Amino acid sequence: MKSQYIESSSFTIKTFLQATIPSYVFPAIMSWGSGWLMKNEVLKQSSFISIALPSLIATIITYMLLWRMETQQKKVKNKLVKVCMMLGVTFGLALAIIFIFNWQKFMFNILFSTILGTTITTWRLTLKQIEKYEY
Repeated sequence: MKSQYIESSSFTIKTFLQATIPSYVFPAIMSWGSGWLMKNEVLKQSSFISIALPSLIATIITYMLLWRMETQQKKVKNKLVKVCMMLGVTFGLALAIIFIFNWQKFMFNILFSTILGTTITTWRLTLKQIEKYEY
């Protein structure tokens, strides 16, 4: 009889949704609310695209990279080192996207949102030793 293994992981659909939904909704609401209070139409319009969307994309990329690190059991003990590694990847991708599509006028919004999305996601999610259960 073959042995079957079930691997337990901290990366599930629930944790994915808990990471991604707030990373889009909260920056969008906060920036749109600020634009509404200051009667700044440009800020209100850019809140959903150039502010909230980079945070969401950075969160998804960071989540996938951390998930991959856990499945390969590449553990980084220090959270600060892990954050710096993830920031290097997402910040580099954000800069590449900015220069490829000539979005220099949105550079501050995109980079700041990328930094926030990556840092919060990396700090919150922990990598754990994968346990294999046999039954």
